[in-house]
Amino acid sequence: MKTNEEKLGWRLLETLYEAGRADTHATPELLSTWLGVQETRVQELLVRLDAQGLVDGSRCRLSMQGLVLAVSLHGAQKLSMHSIAA
Repeated sequence: MKTNEEKLGWRLLETLYEAGRADTHATPELLSTWLGVQETRVQELLVRLDAQGLVDGSRCRLSMQGLVLAVSLHGAQKLSMHSIAA
């Protein structure tokens, strides 16, 4: 089972993807509001995800690797929603 921190990391990647699609400039403050967590947690996660090569933490943007992962997560989520509706 994934830890809460890992789940929040996945949610942060998805949220950065959604912000990009909405042409919204993401900031730690905005991300913390959208995720419903403290800004310090978002900043800590950005540092960890940056170290893994998934985001550019200083710019609050997905890296190419992070974008591929976020798109995959987004697609899987849509498929899951369709299967529930069927």
